[in-house]
Amino acid sequence: MKDSSVNIHRYKLNGSGLTRVLGELEAKIMEAVWALGAPTGKQICETLGDDAHYKTVLTVANRLVEKGLLVREATGSRAFRYRAAESREAFLDRIAESVAGGLVADFGQHGLAQLVRAAETFDPAYLDELERLLRERKETA
Repeated sequence: MKDSSVNIHRYKLNGSGLTRVLGELEAKIMEAVWALGAPTGKQICETLGDDAHYKTVLTVANRLVEKGLLVREATGSRAFRYRAAESREAFLDRIAESVAGGLVADFGQHGLAQLVRAAETFDPAYLDELERLLRERKETA
């Protein structure tokens, strides 16, 4: 697991996707960086569209650097390139593990029961994957 300074410390129940754990602009910037690889601030703004204000995007991107989610690298001029500290998949795995683990740790059987009840709405392929993971876990326990 990554250093605790990179952990997300909030979860918004009424959010969706990355906005459950990041601000709306933070989530958009992270998605842009993952899509582009190592963009400059200008390239991030271009990706976000006409509503993106350069200074605001740079301020938020630099906050993401402080949080350990982005890495900032000088390009040789006065501009910087930003890259994600971890892949999108690794980030999602880490956050999902933290949320699910916290739910079960804080609420015990109630939290686990809600995860199972939520499975009623899952795609059947997810249920197959869940069964596979449970079998694998039982075999290694």
